[in-house]
Amino acid sequence: MRLRTGIPVLALILTACSGEPSEGDMRKLVETHTRRALERQGNSTFRAFDDFRKQGCVETKLKNGQDGSGQYDCYYAATFVPQPGRQPLTVNGKGRFRHTDKGMAFEDLGAQPR
Repeated sequence: MRLRTGIPVLALILTACSGEPSEGDMRKLVETHTRRALERQGNSTFRAFDDFRKQGCVETKLKNGQDGSGQYDCYYAATFVPQPGRQPLTVNGKGRFRHTDKGMAFEDLGAQPR
C-alpha cells in the first residue's frame, strides 16, 4: 500500500516506531534552543525558522562501545528569516536527541553556515 506521495505505508510505520525524532520534534526543540541562545545574547527577535529540514539520524554510539540507549545524533538544515536588506541564512546543524521522562531533549553539537 502506498500513500499519494508514493511513500510505502510500511516505511512510515517503521520510522514512527524507531524512536528516532520526527522532523517536527526536531524543529520545535532546535527553535526553542536557538531562541534561548539568541535571547541570552540580547537578540529577542527570533521566533521560528523560515524553513527546517531533517537530513537524517544515526543512533548514538558511546565512547565505551555501548549503544546510546535511545539517543540519536541527527543532522538538519535550518533557514533563518532574512533581516531587511539581507539574504536568508541557512545553517547545517547536528544535535543529539534523547528521550527523557519529560519528553524529547536536545543537545546542540554545532552548526555551520552554508
